Amino acid sequence: MSSRTPLRIGAAATGMAVASTLLLAQPARSEPADEPAGGPAATVSGPVPVTDDSYPFMSADGPQAPPIEAGEPVEVDLDAYGYVEEEFLLEGTAEHYDPATGEVTGVSPYTTRMVVRRPEDARDSSGTAFLEWNNVSFGQDIEIDWFLSNDYFMREGHVWVGLSVQRVGVDALRAWDPRRYGDLSVGDPGLVDAPAFDIYSQTARTLRSPEGVDPLPGFDVDTVIATGHSQSARYLIGYHNAVHPAHGAVDGFMIHGAPGRLAQGTTPVMRLMAETDVRLRSESLEPDSEFYRRWEVAGTAHVGAHEYLTFAPLIARDNPGTEPQRCDRPPLSRIPFHHVLNSAYDHLVDWVEDGTAPPAAPRLEWADATTPSRDEHGNRLGGIRLSEHEVATALNQGTNTGDPFCVLMGAHVPFSEETLAELYPRRGGYLRWVNRAVHEARHDGYLLAEDARASRVTALRTDHPWW
Repeated sequence: MSSRTPLRIGAAATGMAVASTLLLAQPARSEPADEPAGGPAATVSGPVPVTDDSYPFMSADGPQAPPIEAGEPVEVDLDAYGYVEEEFLLEGTAEHYDPATGEVTGVSPYTTRMVVRRPEDARDSSGTAFLEWNNVSFGQDIEIDWFLSNDYFMREGHVWVGLSVQRVGVDALRAWDPRRYGDLSVGDPGLVDAPAFDIYSQTARTLRSPEGVDPLPGFDVDTVIATGHSQSARYLIGYHNAVHPAHGAVDGFMIHGAPGRLAQGTTPVMRLMAETDVRLRSESLEPDSEFYRRWEVAGTAHVGAHEYLTFAPLIARDNPGTEPQRCDRPPLSRIPFHHVLNSAYDHLVDWVEDGTAPPAAPRLEWADATTPSRDEHGNRLGGIRLSEHEVATALNQGTNTGDPFCVLMGAHVPFSEETLAELYPRRGGYLRWVNRAVHEARHDGYLLAEDARASRVTALRTDHPWW
């Protein structure tokens, strides 16, 4: 049996992860290269065997997860899409980068892991791979983008790869399952995460031209998209500004849930922000450009209900004893941020592959430099407005108070029956307004057909006693 030690969500681990990201918002001093540069690829071995007592951390194909207090879990069904999950080890020698300057300060060997979720049959592949920089804000690897958009990745035939690239996450893996992960190492504590940037580039090259074992046998990977949320996105900002110009290992960037200056370049970049993540009016004034788009989504939280109900059961399974956050208002916005993220991913792939840029989007509105504009119910004005927000049945905000992570989880407070009866006296009228809002978001390019259908179905299932 594996000797697993429960991982704890603690202030020390979180503080270390957050502190190490603050360096990455510094302006870059390098210019983007016109052509991608070559370089070494990681050497791949595996897949790592899976047994009853040894499986990838946060596995989508692992043991059944327990129920949680927050609500009905969102289950991921790989089989339904004809997908498989495999874990591989990556080895190589990484250069150490200063993300503020792009300077190389040394080299060191590394061994880490990546989880690959892909179509079982290579003929079902889109040719696009999403390389997620795993988030370690909880002191462990969290696959936020997978938890948000796994349905999108799988229905489109995309490959998703989750990379353990930071020391905090790798150290936690070794403690969780020493037999499976005991050989992992991405540098000593004194390096912070200096090797991480080159490890990321080497992994991206591996997806196209593998060394050792081919993790994508029979696949032709034409496009690699860099993606990451929050803390991971901050690292990708530093990577984009100071390392990518020389490496050219990825074709596009999805930066979501993180501020920070992005250097101008010729690689398409989208920044997608939940309501939680836009703290000042000045941030909403950031201009779009030929290779940059910024979208802001009203009513959404840094961590919303959909992704939380996907990853919280896995944390409860693999990290027993973790205490839920206690917030002053009911947490977890129900506005489906992932619907907009799915559309943004789709636009980004088209942008990379055929040059079709995504549409611009309205920004969140402000009463003054620091005060958000809200309607009479407290819901945010401006921004991308999904039907669940535009035809509101609850207060959904990006902010909350209470335990430390409550500030990221937003709030969801259902309207009273009296308010609902006043707003929507007839079912037909409510459904017409929902359909109109869905149509507008779809027409404007912020919603894919499958997610538009899901919003309409949810509205059809809504019921009130007076209807």
